[in-house]
Amino acid sequence: MNPQIHEPSHMALTEQERERIMRAASSNASKLISAEDYAQKYLADMGFEHNLITARQDCCLEFLADCQPHTVLEVGCGPDLLIDRFDLAGSAIRKWVVVEPSSYADDFERRIKHSNKLALTRGYLEDQVPVLRDHLPGGFDAVLLSGLLHETTQPANMLNAAHDLLRDGGHLFVSVPNANSFHRLLAVEMGMMDSPTQLSDRNLELGHPVVYNRESLTEVIEDAGFQPEQFSGYMFKPFSNGQMAAILKTIGDDVVDGLNSLGKIFPDNAAEIAISARKPVNS
Repeated sequence: MNPQIHEPSHMALTEQERERIMRAASSNASKLISAEDYAQKYLADMGFEHNLITARQDCCLEFLADCQPHTVLEVGCGPDLLIDRFDLAGSAIRKWVVVEPSSYADDFERRIKHSNKLALTRGYLEDQVPVLRDHLPGGFDAVLLSGLLHETTQPANMLNAAHDLLRDGGHLFVSVPNANSFHRLLAVEMGMMDSPTQLSDRNLELGHPVVYNRESLTEVIEDAGFQPEQFSGYMFKPFSNGQMAAILKTIGDDVVDGLNSLGKIFPDNAAEIAISARKPVNS
């Protein structure tokens, strides 16, 4: 039996209300910089990141096609909305909820006016668990943590919140940049980095406290009580984002699909990695 969906009241927030919510956010999210600072720094230097966003979303869409959820919680919608690439009307999804602390939420909020299946909660996942439970007291079928876990100093808090909000047997998707990406291994061999897990200048600018590899990502997911089911990778990136953007100007964007396919063939050395997992029944 599908859990009952409750419809919390919704209204647009003023700038003052949004600022109040962000100031009131607890330390549960454990971010080194604020969500809005992150959003603006991220947008200021996209470069090859647009290609990574597309590949990341492709992986999310494959996950949703595999698990066929009726209810979805998307944590962090980002600047390019996943929902814009998903056939919501033609799917079995009855409720798609986004939780987002930054102004990225504004674009998603505009989509809500056109579908009663969409809902938005502003704030960090870790702080909004009670509010999100109101949307779906029986738990969500699927939770998307795409490109987020490496942004918190307390990944257990984020994963525990996702665990609390999933129904028993529900599905979790987690994707992160890969410490063993070929471009990081190359940097080590060139003497530019001491190890693949060393934080880059871009990591430091965006407040990333860690870079995961397959083993460390699997461990933190298992420690939160999930059962990993599938590991994957996407996008083969031999150089940094800035270098990749410059190269594409010379050789053209046609190579991007091939690079993405190579990442799937060699997931351990792809630019980003993903794990789909399940919350055990009666956990």
